[in-house]
Amino acid sequence: MAVRRRVVVAGLLGNAVTAAAMATPLVPTQEAPPALRSFDAVTVPASPAGAALPPWRRYAMAASQSDGRPVISVVIDDLGEARLGTERAVALPGPLTLAWFPFAPRLAEQVGFATARGHETLLHMPMQSFSNSTTQTGPNPLRIDLAPEVNLARLRAAIAAVPDAVGLNNHMGSVATRDAALMTLVAGETRRQGMLFLDSVVIPHSQGLPCALQAGVPAAGNDIFLDPIKSSVSVMEQLERVEHIARHRGYAITIGHPHPKTLEGLAAWLPGVAAKGFVLWPVSAAVVFRNRIDLSALSAT
Repeated sequence: MAVRRRVVVAGLLGNAVTAAAMATPLVPTQEAPPALRSFDAVTVPASPAGAALPPWRRYAMAASQSDGRPVISVVIDDLGEARLGTERAVALPGPLTLAWFPFAPRLAEQVGFATARGHETLLHMPMQSFSNSTTQTGPNPLRIDLAPEVNLARLRAAIAAVPDAVGLNNHMGSVATRDAALMTLVAGETRRQGMLFLDSVVIPHSQGLPCALQAGVPAAGNDIFLDPIKSSVSVMEQLERVEHIARHRGYAITIGHPHPKTLEGLAAWLPGVAAKGFVLWPVSAAVVFRNRIDLSALSAT
């Protein structure tokens, strides 16, 4: 059964950003450094009347009104290859944002089922890591030692492989995301394709987010990984940190993986999100919130 999609509209932003929401979080976060906050006011022009919406709006999942409550976006990476972990992630209550490997099998079928469950879609784009091994990144990663046209062809092929994606985030990339030239190429193609960019922030001083924002791409950065340690206690502690960031800044974005302990932790935590005073949003809505994008000229679809 198809889930009705709509673009995140101005109603999401109708809740004024309070002083508390804009305060500096009391815990360290991997969001863009203060020097980049000047990009926060950038807006994405509304599509001309009658024009097709870009993918980051067309495939955006519905987001509930926040009514002044802090919002949290949960992204689960590395999906599509491991059947059991993928199925358990898709079965979680949403809206979550699920990031899919472009080389995974039966992507149309897998992503379609996740969409029917109310989850939003990202391309999880392989990028060169310190290990310099495709065993870690998967095939055809973006690399700093490849010609731009080769990286561009790899990126376009990956985008074409994952249906209904609002955007992309990097898989690995400890080498690739440090390279401003490569991240500028990614940002340019992401903008051309009408997609958003989520910087996974696998290393400090990643160039992914600043290059995307400089190019006018709707973008945000991961605040915290849920599972740097694969234990139930650690996952729940990380979720508490996510809550803390959201309370003090107004929103938080977190990334986890389809590990058993991560999925168990999320299965226990997600049903209580509303009771704790939070709203669960797909990442497209968090990008709108973070960048104060004015979508008031758009109608829900």
